[in-house]
This record gives sequence, structure tokens and C-alpha cells, in this order.
Amino acid sequence: MRTISTILNIALIIAVIVIVADDGWPRELYEQLMISLFFITPIVSLLALIGYRGGSSENWISLYFQRKRLEEKSKINKLKDNAK
Repeated sequence: MRTISTILNIALIIAVIVIVADDGWPRELYEQLMISLFFITPIVSLLALIGYRGGSSENWISLYFQRKRLEEKSKINKLKDNAK
């Protein structure tokens, strides 16, 4: 699945480059924003796919969510102990 996602993201980047090369950079602001979005989104997606290391990844986002999950679990356990 990651391979298909990577291929499709690369295809989208190439398609946007071809469109801009063929038609030139758009003059209207909304078209510029749209082309920028179509160009930036697959790049960010590729970075996420490349940076993904499976279930045991140690990037700061996964660590943050792990910490939040453990904090909530600790709060639940404290509430259960207080209810007894």
C-alpha cells in the first residue's frame, strides 16, 4: 500500500510540473493557491511515508500521542482507585 501511495504521489507531482510547464504559472491568486496545494500536498505525504517506520516509530508525533495515551490511562486508573 505504501508503494502504491508513493507512486501516486510522485505521479501527481509530475502531473503538476507538466501542467505548469505547459501552461505557465497561473496569474489568478486562487489558481496559484490551487497549484501550490497540488504541489505541496504530495510532497508532505511523501515525507510522511518515507519517515514512517512502522508501529514502533520514534518520531516526536508518535511519542507525543503515546505520552497523552499513557497520561489518560493513568487518570482513568486513579479515578477507578478513588471510586473503590
